[in-house]
Amino acid sequence: MFPNPVLQAPAPIVTRRLRLRAPKLEDAFEIDPIYNDFEVARWINVPHPCPTGFALERFQRFLIFPPHERCFIVSKKSDKKQKAIGLILANWTDAEKPPIIGFFLASRFHGKGFMGEALDAALKELFKLTDAEAIRASFYDGNIASDVLLKKKRFKPVGTSMDFNRATGKTEKQTDLILTRSVFEAE
Repeated sequence: MFPNPVLQAPAPIVTRRLRLRAPKLEDAFEIDPIYNDFEVARWINVPHPCPTGFALERFQRFLIFPPHERCFIVSKKSDKKQKAIGLILANWTDAEKPPIIGFFLASRFHGKGFMGEALDAALKELFKLTDAEAIRASFYDGNIASDVLLKKKRFKPVGTSMDFNRATGKTEKQTDLILTRSVFEAE
């Protein structure tokens, strides 16, 4: 299930409107305001308000390109500066479970189909990168946008779990989903 270690930044993936690329340290400064938007933070389990340096600390980990993790910075293809408008993170540290994927987008880009387009590319890359037969995802109850998007991508609910949400300070119910390789490849 584990790909070969990546010693350098993976090549970007370009879609019709987006570029998914490896993170750079300066992306932390563009992601920080997204983490501090409660309408986003509430669904992605980061502290709110987000402490100074939180994004920078996380990005230091992303920059070593661990062999069990892939971080995709989502930017608009038309933006010459390639500023981060969102992020997709996949992790497969637990060899007993399929990789898990999470994502977010700056709220001003919601409702434009950007995350659906980005997820298509990221899921294709993850199935190519790993020998996993499925990819997991979850969302907190009430996150209608993620519910609709994941079901549109043919993720199937497999149960629920409880998770402490740092943004709200509460333990909350989340729906757990799976997308199998066979379903993904059947498109």
